[in-house]
Amino acid sequence: MHKLIQEGLRHEDLKDFVSEVFTVDHFKSKMGEDRDVVVIGFRVKEKYPAIDLMEFIEKGYKFILDGDMSSGEENDGQYQVFVEIERTPQLPSQLRELLMGIGQLCGCYEWKFRYHKSSNIVEFTEQAVLENIPLTPADYEMKILEVKNHDIREFFDQGATSVSLAADNTLTFNKPFAGDVTAKFISIGDYADVKQTLPGAVSLDESSQSQVLFLNKYLGNYDIHKINDKFLIRNKTKAVVLEKTHW
Repeated sequence: MHKLIQEGLRHEDLKDFVSEVFTVDHFKSKMGEDRDVVVIGFRVKEKYPAIDLMEFIEKGYKFILDGDMSSGEENDGQYQVFVEIERTPQLPSQLRELLMGIGQLCGCYEWKFRYHKSSNIVEFTEQAVLENIPLTPADYEMKILEVKNHDIREFFDQGATSVSLAADNTLTFNKPFAGDVTAKFISIGDYADVKQTLPGAVSLDESSQSQVLFLNKYLGNYDIHKINDKFLIRNKTKAVVLEKTHW
């Protein structure tokens, strides 16, 4: 069992405690808007090593806006240490400096990362950061729009309907010979998580059921429910929430 280190960390004090795969922009920022702040997430075995790592990061780097950790264990018993850095073109070199320091503590020298919600693992280099992580607020908004469009197109995989999401969260469906349908995009994610964002009972009035029936005929064989003024659409383990604008 690792004990909390009180007198400063030494070489490889955290060996075998820190995963060499970290996340970028997977978690929301507490210090500002996600477009302005990059959030790095490190997975750490046990609580005290996580505290040690968090305190080392906070005290050792002037460019760190904030360091924090998850309040409790994750499902597998591990902890997350969060690092927030301003989103600027200096991020590649700042990340390199940060990882060199942490690497000395945990014996980690082959870092990799996953961007946003992607399962794709990328080997860390400064060039890989340039190619995969947006370094300005404008680039971040463009990147996230691309990611959302990719996820939405994968979600709506039934029928002959094409779908595209605009920057203002207008979702447009196009089906040959049936015209366009537009809706306001609210969210997409795992069904259990998305469902929790929609408190209330399923709307069973005639108008609501008529709208659900129309969407089923237009979009395909999805599990669709109207809850208040939102539509919860389920496809296997994923779900999308929409709000009616025009159909």
